[in-house]
Amino acid sequence: MNALTGKVKKLAKDNRMDLVGVASIDRYEHAPEMVHPRAHLPEANSVIAMAIRYPDAMFVNAGSGDAESIFSIENYQNTVIGKNLYNAALRVTRLLEDVGYKTVPMMVSGRWRLHPYKSIKTEWCADFSNRHAAVAAGLGEFGLHALCITPQYGMRQRFISIVTEAPLDADPMYSGPSLCDKCMICFKSCPVKAIDVKPENLEKVRIGDRVFEYAKVDHWRCGWSEQVNNIPEEGPAMGGQEIGILPPEEGTITDDMFLSAFYEKNKLAGFQGQMTHAMGNCMRMCIPPPLRGKQKLPENYCRKMMGKREFLEAGDDKTKPRKYKIALKE
Repeated sequence: MNALTGKVKKLAKDNRMDLVGVASIDRYEHAPEMVHPRAHLPEANSVIAMAIRYPDAMFVNAGSGDAESIFSIENYQNTVIGKNLYNAALRVTRLLEDVGYKTVPMMVSGRWRLHPYKSIKTEWCADFSNRHAAVAAGLGEFGLHALCITPQYGMRQRFISIVTEAPLDADPMYSGPSLCDKCMICFKSCPVKAIDVKPENLEKVRIGDRVFEYAKVDHWRCGWSEQVNNIPEEGPAMGGQEIGILPPEEGTITDDMFLSAFYEKNKLAGFQGQMTHAMGNCMRMCIPPPLRGKQKLPENYCRKMMGKREFLEAGDDKTKPRKYKIALKE
């Protein structure tokens, strides 16, 4: 390891990063042009990926037990962990700039372009993918759900990336025991059916000399819960929101459908319906094979509520959203 790479990793660890890895720019040969590292920094030679783990008991117990509360994980995920990732990325950036290398720190997360934009053909696209950066830097590999799983923490960490001109030493890509055995718990536990596991629809991505395959994710469906909180079981129920609106079982979700459901849910559920949630079930329920028996499976409120929906409107039209109520009391 060259001296600068060692300094970068030491600074990351000194700033409470639990994981840090480096990818060389050649691993991005097949990345789309507008989300390529060199789209952000034309001189880029390396991408640094870093992560902070979640406190394990907080992750497992969110929404469980007598408290039925998600507020700790909500706050620490979106505020404390996010700020620490940004602070560490900024300090590593300054270290590299101070020795003469142009460097750009990325966002923690965010899917800013909801519709295709110029050469970006996908929807709900981030300007840079931290999950792909983590895989490229050897921190883990993709699960069926298209998210990065690490051997140390499974799904229980958050990532950030740094794009730099510095010619850092690249880490080897992950080559250990498989971190996804396609157990399907992500698919089965998704309340909005966002994960398409049909073999003919699986997506392939090349990073370096490896090809990864994962499910096609409908981000309009994912955002139906994650972004506008229409699904009480994934968090809002822990604050008293009983009313939910499921997306249509079939067909494409449109902007109008998305917004109409959001406003209708808030009319029915009241101001409490604005409360955010902690995370989707695909992330909460996934425990990779090497960590089974070491990490606990959340026996969470979400799972208890899934079978207790009372639909407020009759009808079996699978192309329309459906309103429902859940039982908040046993």
